[in-house]
Amino acid sequence: MQNLNANKLKKFIGEKIKHYRKKRGLSQAELAELINIEVKSLSRIESGHNYPQCENLIAIARALNVSPWQFYFFDEQKNLELMKKEITASLNTDETKIPKLYQYLKIIE
Repeated sequence: MQNLNANKLKKFIGEKIKHYRKKRGLSQAELAELINIEVKSLSRIESGHNYPQCENLIAIARALNVSPWQFYFFDEQKNLELMKKEITASLNTDETKIPKLYQYLKIIE
């Protein structure tokens, strides 16, 4: 996503949360109850006015049966083989990314 700024990121994350909530067949009220936040707070997150707090992001992801990183992932349509090729090419081009990727993998295990 080019020219990404904080406001665009907030809006994007909110849209992704809304997408996964609707895909799961939940209303805002139902999801808010599952994660123990006010409906108004969830509405402000989904509309891109607020970032979700870390704890809420994790709770939302659990309730929607997705990984938190999926709220930041910009292109879900790529197949796994293409993703693997892009990751490999990126790591071959810039080995400084390897420790960061390794740390991330340890976090999500």
